[in-house]
Amino acid sequence: MPPPANDKVTGTAEKRGRGRPRKPDALSNAERQAAWRARHGARTKSVTVTKIDTLASEAHDALVRECEQLRGELAKARHEVEIVSRATPSARAPSDVAAVFGRLPRPEDDSGERRLHLTMNGTRIFALERLVAHFGLSRRAVIECLIDWADDTLTRSLYDDEAAFNRYIDRHRNEK
Repeated sequence: MPPPANDKVTGTAEKRGRGRPRKPDALSNAERQAAWRARHGARTKSVTVTKIDTLASEAHDALVRECEQLRGELAKARHEVEIVSRATPSARAPSDVAAVFGRLPRPEDDSGERRLHLTMNGTRIFALERLVAHFGLSRRAVIECLIDWADDTLTRSLYDDEAAFNRYIDRHRNEK
């Protein structure tokens, strides 16, 4: 059904907007805000002043400066320690990995060969493969060199402590 026509010539109906109709002399939001500022601008504004103890604030500032200075010194010391630790090799490990793999193998003993099944994570497998490729050795030779190096290093470190050395040597016999 067609809507009722208010205009008989065109036949269109005028739609009424939502809400209450605006008055012709209504102010916009900006005009209302300007009027409020004008009405309330003449008021005296009260300001609360809090007196801060200058000694306490100066002491706090001094402590903050000292803390920042100490942090800077700590960062510098850590950096120097890192540089020194990189420059000097550890006393326990050789400085050159090639020296470990360049050693002559231990003489073979008559204990015979035994099979060893290993399961390693991917990172260690890739490291083993890199060592194999770099030094041109077999996996077995790389693992044997590393075991020989670790055993020699540990036995040399226990040279002065006879009881610890004997515990280390006899350990594999006691745990079977």
